[in-house]
Amino acid sequence: MRKQSKYAFILVAVILTLTVLSLYSTSTIRASTTNLNTQIEESLQQATLNNFKHTSAIQTISVLGEQGSTSSEALPCFGPEMIANVDKTAIEINQTVTITGRIPPTGQNGSVRICAIRPNYSWIEAYIPADPETGEFSYTLTLDMAGYWNLCTSNIHISDRMFVEVSDPAGTETIPDKLVDPWNANFLMLATVVALVFIGIIFAVTGLKKKTRRISSIRICVLIFLAFLIYSGAFIDHQSVPRPVRQVVVHELLIGTDVFGVAMPEGFPVPFLACYYPCGRTVTCALWEMQVYIYPFLEADHGWGVYYNTSGTVRLAIIVGGLILSSLILGRMWCGWVCPFGLFLDVLSYFRNHLRLKHVKLSDRVNKSLHQLSFVILAVTLILCILFASYTIMGRQLIPGTEEGGFIYRYFATPFCTICPMKPLCVIMENQAGLLQTNWVFNATGDFYHLGRYITSVNLIILGIVIAIALFIRRAWCRICPLGGLVGLFSKVPPFKWITMVRIDKIKEKCTKCGICKRVCPMEVKEVYEQNEGDIMTPRCIGCLRCIEMCPYKDTLQFKFAGKTVCRSQNWLADTIKKEEDNW
Repeated sequence: MRKQSKYAFILVAVILTLTVLSLYSTSTIRASTTNLNTQIEESLQQATLNNFKHTSAIQTISVLGEQGSTSSEALPCFGPEMIANVDKTAIEINQTVTITGRIPPTGQNGSVRICAIRPNYSWIEAYIPADPETGEFSYTLTLDMAGYWNLCTSNIHISDRMFVEVSDPAGTETIPDKLVDPWNANFLMLATVVALVFIGIIFAVTGLKKKTRRISSIRICVLIFLAFLIYSGAFIDHQSVPRPVRQVVVHELLIGTDVFGVAMPEGFPVPFLACYYPCGRTVTCALWEMQVYIYPFLEADHGWGVYYNTSGTVRLAIIVGGLILSSLILGRMWCGWVCPFGLFLDVLSYFRNHLRLKHVKLSDRVNKSLHQLSFVILAVTLILCILFASYTIMGRQLIPGTEEGGFIYRYFATPFCTICPMKPLCVIMENQAGLLQTNWVFNATGDFYHLGRYITSVNLIILGIVIAIALFIRRAWCRICPLGGLVGLFSKVPPFKWITMVRIDKIKEKCTKCGICKRVCPMEVKEVYEQNEGDIMTPRCIGCLRCIEMCPYKDTLQFKFAGKTVCRSQNWLADTIKKEEDNW
């Protein structure tokens, strides 16, 4: 426990150090303007206000560089695969905006797709060539409708999203009341939902009949329900989002984007793996936000397609505060009852049982080492992010390629996400359901180290390893998960342990030391057996309550929330013996 307390203080010290460094940072946000002297020719097919169908206008533009155009400095970047920027974010109707940017040089055939989505969801579309040597491009268009315009630029895959607010001083322009193309069901996705809900019902009906499976059955049903709730935006098309449309991200239905006046446009940070990369999420993994708010958006006024109204230091404080608060409320029960990846691991254990494969028991020493590895992963992640952000923090670049548009910026801006197995799992599942295009997922660079916009080869290899190990070791990833380790620190290590709301109490007089609680624990927490009385929850305990479910002695183990007993162990063994005696 003293070691764990030491890790907690070290982690807090790292966060405080980051805060102090950022407050004394001398760097400023770079200007978002560029000088591009290009003669642009455009041909637009205008859509009328009463036309509610999607329209597109293929526009032509002269190649940047053919007429001696120059760019002054590195352009501000919104996405890790492309540098792009719009010169104005607020204009009057029928005025123009210019989108400038740069992609990795691709030779003579390099092109960029620009899509300007009107407030009524019709759009203007253009395919423009990029300079074969520099990869630079520029495009100017007229915005002909009042309201919020979403501007998207892509190079094979979606990369950047920007927006422009268009006003009409004369007040003659109106936005149609009716939205185009109402919500369209994704039948494959709905069929998957129906199938999984049906499986959940089977789990509930069959499990509730057995006293030793009741809590587990309820937990699996809760996990399935919350998994769909976390990614419920996947079932909602962006046309159904009420106007005014501000920074629309297709298929996302984010909550908690404003916390005490602080813009959190990527969604509210949560203490479980709600992956940022697949579409449809309602909340976002706190570890992902912690990474990007250190690097590259510590002192930036914009992120990847979104805008901020405070510094990264303030957003980091909200993340840490939210993690502490949520950890005090439920502890690592977030891992056992909410985390979608935890559900995936439980499904693998279910298949292992049906394949009659015996799980491997690890020694206490190995379990402790794995738990400590989670803090190593977390520390390495934070240190790398701080090093990547050295130019913002200290005014000096310590690692090459961390500048906007650099190699690290484009491919490894989030170190932990490069190895996280949740990322490829979510992306591949949504790709198979038709929510993400295959070329966005796998065909961004063609390089082995970075297969696509969302997946790296390291991701896939680690996911394969985790699946293989999970067939033999229960909740294998949970033992080294850095986010789970952080939640454990904030809930079951002093001083947080003294005020946490969840606990499992053990009554010494009723325990016979049968050892069932230790054997059934998926995390192999030994304290549930060795500790004689009091709260036996530890930073490794995910609160699945399997120990309470299997304990054969009434009231020996009791789960309490805010001091109130929620459930307790039952004398199921005596009932089983009595039933057998009655049968005889």
